[in-house]
Amino acid sequence: MVLPTKNFQEPNTSVEVYFQISKDDAKARAIIDLISHILYEPMYDQLRTKEQFGYDVGCGSRWTFGVIGTCFKVTTSNKSADEIVSRIEKFLQDYRNDLENMPKEEYLGKVIGLAKSKLLMNDSLEEECSSFWDKIIERTYNWEENLEDAIQLRGLTKADVIEAYEKYFLPMHGGTANKRRRLVIQVIGVNEGPASDNRPVMSPDIVPAFIDDTVKSVHESSRYQTW
Repeated sequence: MVLPTKNFQEPNTSVEVYFQISKDDAKARAIIDLISHILYEPMYDQLRTKEQFGYDVGCGSRWTFGVIGTCFKVTTSNKSADEIVSRIEKFLQDYRNDLENMPKEEYLGKVIGLAKSKLLMNDSLEEECSSFWDKIIERTYNWEENLEDAIQLRGLTKADVIEAYEKYFLPMHGGTANKRRRLVIQVIGVNEGPASDNRPVMSPDIVPAFIDDTVKSVHESSRYQTW
């Protein structure tokens, strides 16, 4: 999905690469949360700190109306949207070896760190109430979800994580082409450099309608199904 920014003075281009994982499942949810937790720091360090590829770099797991997913995002003013997509893909492929070679102690530290964060008490009644309302809105009604996730994390092995990583994020899995559920969203700004490459050309007054029509066509192509 390629969209122009509504603001014609916006010099930045932003890309999100979203991977749909599975319908809600406690073990899958724990694995994807752990992978996102493991990837966040090295992705930020490599693309943001070392390469200055973008000023806003990150990744995280998502739960959307009963579907688990993971999103990788980069916002930049000096790279094209296609370059961002390629760099995210390269990072994911390169990190496969880092994951394989991760020492057991480091892996266990990641698991423990994520489990502790899930078991943290709410800082306020407002935060706790907001968490419960989110579950009501999403119709999960699982008030002990964080506890369940922490229990699931305890039983995950590094082999489980690597298997899921290859299955959901890499183009090849087990020697065959992988049928990934991937959605790439490119929002392209106005810039004299490569950041504006492939920006749809149109007058400002029709941009909102173009965005609405593009999003609608994506929904129609999926028959309005979330999975």
